Amino acid sequence: MPRAFIAIDISESVRQKLTEIQNRLKETGGDFKLVEPQNIHVTLRFLGEIPDKKIEEITGAIKKAVAGTKKFNLEVKKIGVFPNLNYVRVIWAGVEKGEDEVIALQKRIEGELQQIGFRAEGDFVPHLTIARVRSAKNKERLAKFIKENSSIDFGTTPVSAVELKKSVLTPKGPIYSTLARIELED
Repeated sequence: MPRAFIAIDISESVRQKLTEIQNRLKETGGDFKLVEPQNIHVTLRFLGEIPDKKIEEITGAIKKAVAGTKKFNLEVKKIGVFPNLNYVRVIWAGVEKGEDEVIALQKRIEGELQQIGFRAEGDFVPHLTIARVRSAKNKERLAKFIKENSSIDFGTTPVSAVELKKSVLTPKGPIYSTLARIELED
């Protein structure tokens, strides 16, 4: 049973800029695990372990959800944290222009997934995870870095497809592969 999620991939130019901020993040001395650059994406829905026989049904649900959706651009801007600067667990890059389109897409996908037996998820906040924090080591330096870079612009990435991805966990980190790619309309 593959561990799966639904995502929007990003352009190499945005990925490169996110990698640059990750490298600068290291200078804070914080205790975190950086997301491998090739794994940075916008998660629309984490599915968890799914039976192989359900992949086709999930792909069909995604196709129904994205039907009629036009390609659009996503502006990746600012960095922030979940849940807050006093207790940082995740460091993320935000989504600005294109945020409404991503939220609408996610809601439609969520609705179609519920039709095939998936439970509803909580609030959705479009973002790209760039690091996961392990401890409060150097938390003041980390918080200062986040505040100083809160309005950084990573550029614009075209959104032309939604992907159903498989995640294989390894000691060196997850390895993602695409199970299905559903193109948006021109």
